[in-house]
Amino acid sequence: MTIRQTRIRNIEYHLASIPAGANFRVACELAEGAHANMARAGFSADAQDGDTILPAIRGRVSRFNAEGSWVVRRDQPKEERYIRTVSWKWREYRGRGDYEEMEDFRDIYRMCYPREPVPAPAVEVTLVTVEGRRFIVSPALTNEAARHESARHTINLFLELFGECDLVTVGLQAFAPPARRRVNWVILPPGEHPWDRVGDHIREIVRGMAERSSAVILDRATTISGYGPASVYQGVAGFSDYLAYDFPARGVVILESIRRDNALYVLGENWVAASQRTKAEIINQNIHQGRIVHTEGWKERLAEVLG
Repeated sequence: MTIRQTRIRNIEYHLASIPAGANFRVACELAEGAHANMARAGFSADAQDGDTILPAIRGRVSRFNAEGSWVVRRDQPKEERYIRTVSWKWREYRGRGDYEEMEDFRDIYRMCYPREPVPAPAVEVTLVTVEGRRFIVSPALTNEAARHESARHTINLFLELFGECDLVTVGLQAFAPPARRRVNWVILPPGEHPWDRVGDHIREIVRGMAERSSAVILDRATTISGYGPASVYQGVAGFSDYLAYDFPARGVVILESIRRDNALYVLGENWVAASQRTKAEIINQNIHQGRIVHTEGWKERLAEVLG
């Protein structure tokens, strides 16, 4: 069954031809416009069968898939919340007509309604070849009422990325990916000085951003790079906001969000194992060893981790 529309709401209608309890996958064939569809999902041009990624953020559905969302509780009283950190510059009088240019980082707090996180579905997509035809496919889904919301989200994710999709039920085993390999990361070019290979990447991302915000992001990257990671990895597709700094001698990987107002995560395992985790697993409290919010004192907390 092929679906061609912007978004679906009535999942029962679209699953009517699939027997209750039956398994199916959402798929998009890579025929015309194959390279465009691969790039839109976040795959590289040389992606191979079994390559699996968290899809790139292209709109509301894919953003929710990668990042989750929040429910604002307007029925509860407001509370003070950390908003962001900005670079703050001023001129300080030194006497006799002399001034010194000063700069510091300030945390911004505001009174806001409480909010509750809605976890990201983190649906991944995989490349497979079936009878000489290439497809991007979803994980296996089941036509059960309790799982209809997951099916609706996955179909809408494909529609946002590709504009159409098929619900595959016949020969389903052929669409099962071979030895699956997550490819959400690429290593940045190595060099003697970590900042040399990270700085250009960060500057490209913050280009056009207000200086008071970009300075904060650059300072964070400079701080972590100063500890001399053995390797630095750049996230791609749904991980594109992240850099991973590998410190094998310390048995630690630092996962840092390039976006402002976020946190860094301390993973206590080698990078090969960490890179094959899903985003949901990495962010889950049971997986990472620590979470450091970028508020005042974060550098001291990082120093305790990296010693």
